[in-house]
Amino acid sequence: MAQIECISLYTGNTVEIPEESVLCLGNFDGVHLAHRTLLQTALQLRDQVHPNAVCGVFCFREHSADYLSNSSVPHLCTTAQKLERFRDIGMDVVFLADFPSIRSLSPQAFVQTVLKDLCHCVGAVCGFNYRFGKNAMGTAQDLSALLDAPVRICDEFLVDGQTVSSTQIRTLLANGDVEHAAKLLTLPYSITAPVIHGKALGRKLGTPTVNQAFPKGLQIPKHGVYLTDCRIGQKHYRGVTNVGVRPTVDIQAQVNCETYLLDFTGDVYGEEIETSFLRFLRPEQKFQNQEELRNQILLDIEAAKQF
Repeated sequence: MAQIECISLYTGNTVEIPEESVLCLGNFDGVHLAHRTLLQTALQLRDQVHPNAVCGVFCFREHSADYLSNSSVPHLCTTAQKLERFRDIGMDVVFLADFPSIRSLSPQAFVQTVLKDLCHCVGAVCGFNYRFGKNAMGTAQDLSALLDAPVRICDEFLVDGQTVSSTQIRTLLANGDVEHAAKLLTLPYSITAPVIHGKALGRKLGTPTVNQAFPKGLQIPKHGVYLTDCRIGQKHYRGVTNVGVRPTVDIQAQVNCETYLLDFTGDVYGEEIETSFLRFLRPEQKFQNQEELRNQILLDIEAAKQF
């Protein structure tokens, strides 16, 4: 049986499935420019055809690629970030489905039992390359034929002649091009994670840092030093962030996110900080000694001040 939870994007609580819903269908990893076009189209469809219906998103609790790919595909946002972006765009609810519970349904059964019977779908929006049902046999055109309700299929979204996609953005981040990625995401790539204890090397060098681990499953940008914006509570601080394994002092398997905060003093251990990547400053490198490392950190800080 399909396992689906309907969550209000206003309260964050589980709610009863509405009597009528207009749904936007997809995975929405990153909620990038193309995704936002789909979501806006769904809002327009609701307003024009079923103004009393709830406008929602149908997606999986965990990305379908986590089950279909032999190797894990890193993600561009957490579920919490995804839902926050849905809310900011103006969606009412999100239907979070457990992929294993519906992966064996035929396209016909998915539309009838999931979209119609469970979600009370009276209109839908999807991308030109949307696939659904067992072995992804259903196409966007099949959805239009099977739903017996208005369906709008959005064409590919191009920027500078290239199709905007989550795969493209992952490649940009892996290459350190966080500025281009931010344009496609409509906001800087970021992580939100608690501050953990490090080895206090920054403090010894006179440049104390806050350390974060990348949330499991998220895309790790190219190893190197970045200009960042760090939000602590409601305040923002400019940061210089090293992403990597600290080859000068402590080669480690786990990638670390280590940030020097400009104009900040205080103890933030255990607090959650949102670190947003604004610009790639330089690749990670191994220095001959800690004095060389300290001098380069000071240069990085000065570069951040001049941004």
